[in-house]
Amino acid sequence: MGEKLHESDRLVLAGQPVPADLMPHDRLAGGETPKIVRAVLPLSDEQRAEVRAFADSLPRQQRMKPAEMPLSFDHFVRSEGPGALVMRLLSNRNMDQSAVARAVAEITRGGRYWAASTYAIVGTGRKELTPDLLGDLAPLLDIPADVLGTLTGVTPEGIAVPGLGEIIWAVRRLTRAQAEEVRGTAEAMSGSR
Repeated sequence: MGEKLHESDRLVLAGQPVPADLMPHDRLAGGETPKIVRAVLPLSDEQRAEVRAFADSLPRQQRMKPAEMPLSFDHFVRSEGPGALVMRLLSNRNMDQSAVARAVAEITRGGRYWAASTYAIVGTGRKELTPDLLGDLAPLLDIPADVLGTLTGVTPEGIAVPGLGEIIWAVRRLTRAQAEEVRGTAEAMSGSR
């Protein structure tokens, strides 16, 4: 991604509504994200780039339902602080707190296995967004660590998974069936089917 933020991220950060054409395509596709994370983690940087290219190559399908952010997004819009900001950014990647919990458990290889409700508490500011927690969440975002640190006032510490956030961003524009194709491609590359 570089130093530029996606247009919808800029709107999320500014507290502005995200227009339908910039919202994730299929809310149900977000449930595939943790499975994609699991399939992508063992891959090399080059293989991750191939998975992203595959996701980018899939045609944009017509929406079958009105555009919607994950259900938790509205709850985090009413909250302030760095935790709410990060959870809104994750929602903008079509991830509800359940998908976030499962994806972080994959990234940390079970080192942070929190309930989805705990991420909701982070998103409402009742649990602190710590440097290590932001470090666990950062790979899901395609935002450079220094930019993320500036936005949140928290310096992320920990895990780097090059290319993962870019794959998640690419998948947000896909249908659930297309997201399953991306997962299948990554699984075939890693031999984890």
